[in-house]
Amino acid sequence: MTDPYIETRSFVQRLVGIHGGPAPAAGSPAWCALGDADPAKLLAVLHAGSAHVLNQCHEAIDDRRLAIREASVAISQAKDWAAVAKRIRDRDEFRRAHPWAVREVTR
Repeated sequence: MTDPYIETRSFVQRLVGIHGGPAPAAGSPAWCALGDADPAKLLAVLHAGSAHVLNQCHEAIDDRRLAIREASVAISQAKDWAAVAKRIRDRDEFRRAHPWAVREVTR
């Protein structure tokens, strides 16, 4: 899968060049004062679009992290860990008291 931001940034760089020049923030008073034919006006809009794509990528990462966190909490709460620990302690205690009952793997 390709990275949407990398693809967007590469497209913008191919379109305007890596050094497109300074541009005011899209929608700012300085941007509004630019003429429609000014390349800086288009560059500002392209930059804003790229930033939006980057923000979407960050939100997707945050959504995945949240989903993983929620899943891990659900998994940890799905088991009675005190009972599991007791069962393990009881098994280990039995094996210490009855070493003859411990299975061994032979090859």
